[in-house]
Amino acid sequence: MKSKRITQNLYSLRYTATEFFTQNRYKLIICLLFCLVGLLTGIFTAIKLYNLGDSDVFEDFNLTYQLEDLEKFSQNFFGRLISYEIVLVLLFVFSLNPIMYLFGWCLLAYRAFLISINCIMIILVFSFNGIIKSLLIILPCQILMLIVLIAFFVFMCKQIRINKYLKCKKFSNILYPFLIATLVLTLINLVETFLLFIFRSNVILVI
Repeated sequence: MKSKRITQNLYSLRYTATEFFTQNRYKLIICLLFCLVGLLTGIFTAIKLYNLGDSDVFEDFNLTYQLEDLEKFSQNFFGRLISYEIVLVLLFVFSLNPIMYLFGWCLLAYRAFLISINCIMIILVFSFNGIIKSLLIILPCQILMLIVLIAFFVFMCKQIRINKYLKCKKFSNILYPFLIATLVLTLINLVETFLLFIFRSNVILVI
């Protein structure tokens, strides 16, 4: 009985996801294109900054220049939490009017830019330890976060448009997606923070 219910829930989830992608494919494609530009720009920028050899650029772009900074549990967890909460609020604001969609796309692109520039700089500066932390932990988790942010923005764009058309003023239509996105992002944040803490430099060196 339980297995049947699980199967039904999985089928329902897959159907909902498929319907979401089908109905919003153009917005999703636009978001992904902007993010791709951001990722590529971050890669080229990181290489250029590294070749300059100027330590001031680390502070300008909030880049990590000490491996221990990646392994501070509370500082990194709450820092990322504040960051994606601000991004969620801004994406919600930009979803209120089609005129402001461009700002949402640019914000997602900037988020992608920060992901790639940080990951590449970590690899260039810290070599082997940087590869482990960047490619195996930070990049996958941050890409998942970016996907959640894209899905939230696209969903809110559609939901706000539906609310205006139906003249619906239900606050739950806005609150629930925000809370769900926050919960998913926080879970990913926890996983990333735990992995960075567990696979610390001294642990890797001992292994």
